[in-house]
Amino acid sequence: MSRKSGTAVLKRIIQISPLIMIGICIIIYLRFFRGVTIGQILDFTPENLWLAALFIIGMFAMKSLSLIFPMLILIAASGSIFPNYFAALLVNSIGVLVMITLPYLIGRYAEREFVEGLINKSKNADKLREIKSNNELFIAYFTRVINILPCDVVSIFLGSAGFAPGKYLLGSFLGIFPGVVTTTLMGANVDDPTSPKFWIAVIVEVFFAIGSSMAYYFYKKKKASKS
Repeated sequence: MSRKSGTAVLKRIIQISPLIMIGICIIIYLRFFRGVTIGQILDFTPENLWLAALFIIGMFAMKSLSLIFPMLILIAASGSIFPNYFAALLVNSIGVLVMITLPYLIGRYAEREFVEGLINKSKNADKLREIKSNNELFIAYFTRVINILPCDVVSIFLGSAGFAPGKYLLGSFLGIFPGVVTTTLMGANVDDPTSPKFWIAVIVEVFFAIGSSMAYYFYKKKKASKS
């Protein structure tokens, strides 16, 4: 095999490997985690807290490639597993960084037709393409805040658009982090839903949901007025 043909084969493997990984993760999800609950995740989690942290981060990685795994259940489960809230928040933060990095890399390096096919399967894909700005940090942050598409689809889209890794990761993390804080708190108090901490987390989560809807509404209104 010539060097040129060997390079072509390697490039092809790199292009199709994301499809293989996503397929494997979807099969694992459908086989073991379909309709998963916090209690079921707790049953799977090792008792050793260091192993539990690695397990949760691994679940975040699988979630990023399955495209359908529920992120909030993972975050809440982590809050239930770790006796210290800040330890749970740290594990969730690392998990979120892993979760937004893997699909970004897929979007950046995978075959273009494959990436477009994944994005076009989402009914709100056109709304994502409508968001225009020269500030990559702002777009990465804003697309997380308005929450109009699954997290993984947004990551793939921004990766395919060639966003700078630093700006993408910082903006995305800042947009997701408030929800991580409140959902971790809800998970930490899930055994006592009457506690003030649980309801404070619920109220703040609802506030962010309403705020994200309003942010997108005013963005659309501002854009329409310029047109």
